[in-house]
Amino acid sequence: MTNLPVYIVYCLSFLGALALSMFSIPRIIYVAKRKRLFDVPDNQRKIHSRIIPNLGGVAIFFGLIITASITINAEVFHKWNYIAASVLILFITVIKDDLISLPPLKKMIAQFAAAFITAYFADIRLTSLHGLAGIYELSYWPSIGFTVVGCMFITNAFNLIDGIDGLAGSIGVLCSGILGICLAFEGNISGACIAFSLMGGIAGFLRYNIAPAKIFMGDTGSLIIGFTLSVLSILFTTSFGSNPTFLRMVHAPQSTLIISLAVLFIPVFDTFRVFVTRLMKGHSPFSADKTHLHHYLLDLGFTHTRTVAILFIANMLIIAVALFVQDYNVNIAVASLLFVAFGMFAMLFVMRRRFAANVQHEQTSQLPAPNPAIKKESATHVNVNGAIQGPLTLNGNKLTVEEPVH
Repeated sequence: MTNLPVYIVYCLSFLGALALSMFSIPRIIYVAKRKRLFDVPDNQRKIHSRIIPNLGGVAIFFGLIITASITINAEVFHKWNYIAASVLILFITVIKDDLISLPPLKKMIAQFAAAFITAYFADIRLTSLHGLAGIYELSYWPSIGFTVVGCMFITNAFNLIDGIDGLAGSIGVLCSGILGICLAFEGNISGACIAFSLMGGIAGFLRYNIAPAKIFMGDTGSLIIGFTLSVLSILFTTSFGSNPTFLRMVHAPQSTLIISLAVLFIPVFDTFRVFVTRLMKGHSPFSADKTHLHHYLLDLGFTHTRTVAILFIANMLIIAVALFVQDYNVNIAVASLLFVAFGMFAMLFVMRRRFAANVQHEQTSQLPAPNPAIKKESATHVNVNGAIQGPLTLNGNKLTVEEPVH
């Protein structure tokens, strides 16, 4: 496809992955039902109460790998071999977890291996933080270490927000679409092809995942989405300057770091907040609970669809703020993003507290009140067929019998 215009290649990347994913999902659902491969609900973290197949990540994986392998020019972009190998490691490991469950340690090892291959062998790594927290250029091994930790964190962040119908998929479409546009305008054709292939694979899956969901993506889908987006964000931060006509939307190298953080902000912010909250309570950061942003919105009575829409719009708002503050000092810009995010979270927290208080008040007010018309009455030496003898006391609805004094 090297002779085709780049915009045609981008369209083929998206449409090819979309078609593969939409074609695969009904067949995956059929096989999962025949072989009884379901996601069983629990009472800790999972919201759904129905038994639903959780192998949608298989369609996302094949849509991404097959389409990107066709549209990417491997002779120019040698890093694709390592990226594909890393994604395959995650797929092989996590598909087993979706089928029969794996210990968390084994999944973490697979994530570490995928991130290390990408950072060390493909040389896709963060080389500078542009003054964030006072850190500028990173030497080689600190750069490798920071990249591996960052990739693993973002990978798990998408896994943790995959709690309601359509959320991880919708945020994934938004992130991959924006990163694909940014990479395309920067002239990184191969990176844009990966982004649009991922976007198409997720979009095809979303057709069957919007509430009420017919299938879930499982850990296979969420981890592959998170890992691929982490790689794309690093490619974006290191591609600045390759195309000087970048619509003047991104003004400086540090702007790419700010915008990348804004694109991934909802899963990153939610995961960081939940981890800190759990550690402050003395719990493991990976313990199951219902303290994510989508749980707060569900507690307010929003449906799955409206919850997804609210978080989608919130992420777009954060991206708009990032474009506005990108010319400021990187620490001020990041602080601005955090200020907006914590402001929205504070509103959500207060609304949830008031809503819970109102519900509790309504439940209390609905309890039957004591009837003042029923007064305390006494009767002495009542004999009912010889069964009860002695003083009787009626207080409200309570009847007591006192033993007679002999």
